[in-house]
This record gives sequence, structure tokens and C-alpha cells, in this order.
Amino acid sequence: MAAPPPDAAKGLEDTLPLVVAGEPRGRLIPAVAEALAGMADLFTPAAGGWALRDAGLAAAARSQLLQEAALRLRGLGLVPGWRDELCALLDGEAELARFERGAFRTLGLCNQAVHVNGWREDGRLWVARRSAAKLSSPGKLDNLAAGAISAGETPRLAATRELWEEAGVPAGLAEGMHLPGSRLRSLRRIDHGVHDEIIVCIDLQLPAGFEPCCQDGEVQAFYCMGQNDVRAALAADAFSHEAALATADWLRRQPQPPTP
Repeated sequence: MAAPPPDAAKGLEDTLPLVVAGEPRGRLIPAVAEALAGMADLFTPAAGGWALRDAGLAAAARSQLLQEAALRLRGLGLVPGWRDELCALLDGEAELARFERGAFRTLGLCNQAVHVNGWREDGRLWVARRSAAKLSSPGKLDNLAAGAISAGETPRLAATRELWEEAGVPAGLAEGMHLPGSRLRSLRRIDHGVHDEIIVCIDLQLPAGFEPCCQDGEVQAFYCMGQNDVRAALAADAFSHEAALATADWLRRQPQPPTP
């Protein structure tokens, strides 16, 4: 897994630690830290920030506490991206808890996502344009498909689901995906919290006659772009932050033409 970029702490100077399962794992912006101060039955002061009252609890009981916190934060308007979807908080391979996906960013806790670069044999890359209605990075360029890994899912299962929902790629074609082993870290301040995510990069070669078609409304258009155009779009900051990381990773792994 790649370390966060050198400037990852920029914008996080005023955040406070959130301790879960005995270790600092989250980052709280001031508004969220203030909200947790009013939840004394769930959190206690610790490490200069707040700690979940989960000493001696197993994952199921810890999950209940974090889901209750998520519901209360939602009631305070601090979880704008509520999804009714559970994601897992992991410590290595061990699952510490599973709770509402939208609350991960509010609490500054790390989750995992897949980003699929769909390419053709001629080296061109399929690039999506995010819907203008998306909460994050509306209208920005994106990978062919991307999304959070739900609790209990493998990266392959998550990618298969997202490929169908966002690009209309059937499961049989998705079976050809390749996981090159790239796991990137994205850590940055956002309006309502801290985005901390592990990006699992996936490659998928698509036949020349295939054209993506969004099924869930999260993509407004697709473009089949040459690598020079992709590099220019990256330089122009046209991609969403995470998609840019995954796209740049794919470009680095492509064969380079011999120098004259």
C-alpha cells in the first residue's frame, strides 16, 4: 500500500484523533468533535480527542455503537452522504466493525474502494464523466467504474457490481479483470470530515466493439481517450482526486515506446 502523499497532513492540522478498538484510527474536524462531546454514552475523552466506549467489546457490539453514532450524526446534518450501505473498518485483514458507509468520512475513518481502468488493445482508455448530481466531484472525469467495497465483499465482487451499475459491463466480461497489486492511499480534508481511503486498482481490457452504458445514473458520459489526451486531462485537474491517482497508476504501468 502506498503511503499518503507528503502533503497529506495539509488541512488536517485542526483535526482531533478518534480512538476505536484502542488505537487512534479516525480524524475529527471541529464540528464533528463538538458533536461527539454531546454523546457521552458513546464516546469518552482520550488522546487529545475522543474514544469510542468499546473496551472489551467484540466487532458486533462495536458495530452497534458506531451505527448509533452515525444515526445521531445524521440527525445533526453531519452525514450528508447517507447510503444505507455498510462498510467495514479493518485492522489489516481483521474486521473491527461495520457501519454506515457515509459516516466513515464524517468520522475520518479509513475505508476501501475499487477503481477500474477499462482499456482497449489499441491502448485507449475508457473515461467516465461523473453525474452533475454527485455529492463529491460532480462533473469531473472518472475511471470506467469505481466505488466503495461493502462489508463482506472482496475487491473482485465490488468491481463486478460497480462495472455493471456504472458502465453496463456484464459479469462474464468483468471476469477478465486483473488486479496488479496497486493499493493507493487517499487522505484529504473535505467539507464534512476527512476522506481516508485505500484505493484498490483494477485493470480490465475491453473488446474494441464494447461501449459503456451507465445503469444507475451516476455517469453522464463516456469517452474513449488516447493516452496523451488522458495525460493532458490529468495535468488540467479534470479528474476527481481518487480517479486521478488510479489513472496515473495505470499510465505508469503501460509499456513506454523506445526512445529514438
